[in-house]
Amino acid sequence: MVGIALRTRPSLRGTVAAVAFAWLLPGVAAAQSMWDDPAFVLYRQGLDAMDAKDFAKAATLARDATSAYPEHVLAFYLLGQASLAQSRWEDAAQALAKVTTLYPGAASAQRDLGAAYQQLGRIDEATRALEAALAIRPEDDDTRVRLAIILVNANQQARALPHLTALGERNAKVPDVYLAMARAAYDTGDFAGSAAAFEKAVALRENGRTWFNLGVVRVRLGNTAGALEAFERAAQFPDTKEQATKEIQKVKTGAGPPTRSSRPGLPR
Repeated sequence: MVGIALRTRPSLRGTVAAVAFAWLLPGVAAAQSMWDDPAFVLYRQGLDAMDAKDFAKAATLARDATSAYPEHVLAFYLLGQASLAQSRWEDAAQALAKVTTLYPGAASAQRDLGAAYQQLGRIDEATRALEAALAIRPEDDDTRVRLAIILVNANQQARALPHLTALGERNAKVPDVYLAMARAAYDTGDFAGSAAAFEKAVALRENGRTWFNLGVVRVRLGNTAGALEAFERAAQFPDTKEQATKEIQKVKTGAGPPTRSSRPGLPR
């Protein structure tokens, strides 16, 4: 699957942060500065724990900060990040959903919420969160890639196609984009389109599985020489060597294409 990027330290600090978030604490008595308030002391300690990769401690401190101030949007975001780092998907989803309630315009929170829902298998909620993130930040290709792959894996190629097309038009240098395009084209019987997408994917990231799948598609296109080339390249990788060697022999003897079980796959 596409990896989850963790944002461990929000950049707002000091006086700028105090001004930016002054409206969040109308009922809190003034201290020396905003960051001296107990809720923000706990939050800063949580950031330090996050930077030290003590994710359990970071989550505890962030949770304590939200108890001290129940609308502490930064602490909820930190709790979500610390939970993602521990693969605590339900905790992450709850924290990030709170962030999106308090701050609906937070594209990063919507994106990470989508990632948490994806891990929980809650695909409809994941797609809604990722679509919300893209509505806020349409230029975010990483989010668009994740959304497209989720949709393709859910056999919702029609919904995935506009996102894949947009990424392709921007010449996205992301192999998974072209793997998703290849799979979508393969599923509709567009073997020429699938082959073209696999060729782009393997040019960006060479591996045995992509070469093997390209060979499968070229066999279906009747491109024997191209299929042999792809299988021979796949045979150079340990994970596909045995399977590719068998397919080379089949092509040479005219045994026809592999069965449907060789359907191209995608990272989950």
